[in-house]
Amino acid sequence: MANHSLFLIPNFIGEFYKDYLPKRTLDYIYTLRHFIVERERTARAFLKAIDHPIAQSEFEFMELNKHDNYAGFKPFFNTHIQDFSIGVLSEAGLPAIADPGNEIVKYAHQKNVKVIPLSGSSSIFLALMASGFNGQNFQFNGYLPIDSKERISSLKDMEYRSRKTTQIFMEAPYRNNPFLEFLIKNLQHSTRLCVAVDLEKEGKETIISKPIKDWKPNEIELHKKPCIYLISG
Repeated sequence: MANHSLFLIPNFIGEFYKDYLPKRTLDYIYTLRHFIVERERTARAFLKAIDHPIAQSEFEFMELNKHDNYAGFKPFFNTHIQDFSIGVLSEAGLPAIADPGNEIVKYAHQKNVKVIPLSGSSSIFLALMASGFNGQNFQFNGYLPIDSKERISSLKDMEYRSRKTTQIFMEAPYRNNPFLEFLIKNLQHSTRLCVAVDLEKEGKETIISKPIKDWKPNEIELHKKPCIYLISG
């Protein structure tokens, strides 16, 4: 379809410092002015933080919208990919990892457009690295169900699978404190739990990994802080 490419751009997960991104990643981003993003405001803040040499007035953005099943980007993509490369930018971390960017990537492959993933941080993989759990076999589960019975059932199922495969999941930041209590109450004493908080936030990053029997409710303040949870049976 075109010689231009789709670049998958990693956003910051902690501090907005361009030093967290490799030079190769920055060099590619500096060539782009067309972006498909979750939120334009966040994207502009990111581009400002990395000292993008192109003026903000020259950028063109297309926001993803869950109400159209993330399909509304297609006219923007088809119009601009003929003449320009396009960047996909997540709200945090890596595009298409725990976010809807995969729909854009899938469409690019259908159109025979080259897809180029750029290096950057992922809270999921940083937490796994620091947990001490099995890194050969792991599974990311996203959010647990809201319904209390379904939530307990889902947790028990993950705990069973965690005997062979590290289970990784998350929760809405404002529910983190009661969620930790829920985990302590419902997991077996021997199951190991890792909580990774404020990753790549200088001076605030906290990673605790130990058996449930050694965890205490409220021993760590998690309210409105980005967290990744991991369990290993």
